[in-house]
Amino acid sequence: MFAAGYRRCRQPVWYAAAIVLVCSPAIQATPIVQETPSAAVADAERDFDRLDASAGLRSGGAFPFEYQHLAYFDLGAEGSPSDEAKLWVAASVQADRLRGVFDGGWVYSLDIAAELYDADTLVARSESRSSVTLGARIPENYPYGFPVQTVMQVPPGEYDYRIVIRDNNWEGSRSVNEKRGRVVVPRSVTAQPFVSSIAVAADSGGTWTPAGDIELILNAARIVQSTARPYVYFEAYGLTPGSSYRGEVRLVSRWVSTGQGERFEGTYQPFQLQYRGSVPRNPSEPVRELLRLDLSKTEPGPYEVQVRVRDLETGLASEVRTARLKVRGPDRYQLVTPIAEVGDEEF
Repeated sequence: MFAAGYRRCRQPVWYAAAIVLVCSPAIQATPIVQETPSAAVADAERDFDRLDASAGLRSGGAFPFEYQHLAYFDLGAEGSPSDEAKLWVAASVQADRLRGVFDGGWVYSLDIAAELYDADTLVARSESRSSVTLGARIPENYPYGFPVQTVMQVPPGEYDYRIVIRDNNWEGSRSVNEKRGRVVVPRSVTAQPFVSSIAVAADSGGTWTPAGDIELILNAARIVQSTARPYVYFEAYGLTPGSSYRGEVRLVSRWVSTGQGERFEGTYQPFQLQYRGSVPRNPSEPVRELLRLDLSKTEPGPYEVQVRVRDLETGLASEVRTARLKVRGPDRYQLVTPIAEVGDEEF
């Protein structure tokens, strides 16, 4: 087991309340039923679906990493739609491929830079550094990843992206891994209830700070052990200020079994939760929710986290936001802060 010299950050001020919600027995819920959205909402939903499809992608190179994009919004004074999205680019770098340097402990240090292009024009660029000192060197074949992330403000649209990650303990080209692709940045919706990207975090007290006092270890690979209780973070927009809302969170199996002349698609739901929450009175402040999933009834395999909110004053409900999650069986390694799980299996 490693002794981490990582900076432990303060907990969210409403952390305990979130834990009580998730640890309470789940309320039996009626099935989540989709409602016909407006054309603008339908377009935004499709953009979010495409954004989520980019989660868990894997790069090659000297030190592979898995990465994803997450979108959130800052609202106007009257709760008006935002002209830009807050786009997080997150990665989990395969930990045993990184070089540690001993300096009073084993020091690991990574830089991440993200760039968005419209044709050949640079639209946005952001970079950050993440370092940690451990009490022992990361062992060979260690099945976890080192989390890094950076954030930028960018208008909605479709862009070419470039992600560059550098191991600061190597020199030359061996120290750099790069990935290029195409990403859609969704637009915000406030005309009716709407849910942001869903982030999965391995632990609290990390360097990912999506808002306020929330500080988490973001898991870009969305791979967790069946013995874990991962965090999920999301935001909700378009709810009536000062009113109440009902939230629904489900974990649904995506396992598919194919036999001779038959096909079975599982609908197993090992975790579901309904809860009531309050909407901030300030219309420029969205609902920010941090909850934990109970995986004690799950088997290893692919799952989907489903989130929906309903405005209890207007009766309007959001579309169902989803995020894929891979549950892995327990292994012989002790999870090390701030290491998050990675893997080369497809969702």
